[in-house]
Amino acid sequence: MSNPLISAIRGAICVAADDPALIDMAACKLFAAVLEANGLCEADIACLLLTQTGDLKSRNPAAGLRKGGYCATTPLFCMQELEIEGMLERVIRVMIVANRAVEQVRPVFLDGAEKLRPDLAGASSISGM
Repeated sequence: MSNPLISAIRGAICVAADDPALIDMAACKLFAAVLEANGLCEADIACLLLTQTGDLKSRNPAAGLRKGGYCATTPLFCMQELEIEGMLERVIRVMIVANRAVEQVRPVFLDGAEKLRPDLAGASSISGM
């Protein structure tokens, strides 16, 4: 049974290379896309969990979000993704916890990350953005 007072929305994006500017752009693109797809604004967010694969070492995606003007007062928690043999490379994942119910949660997978969850990638109308 879901809690009508909170929602958790996931998303992921692949980054072309381990470059601080590319990580910044990818983190901001993913965050904005998840908000848009789910009708959220920053004030709705309780916290944001971020992971990145071990091959992305030049920038923390949370720093990229803040540099991009997002999440000034939102608690952010970053972790390195578990390293699993054969895993998709250069991926940033996000789990947004919202302080309100979202009628139909739409996960967002961008720029090649659709491969992670093909069963969910079509759930967002902007998954190819």
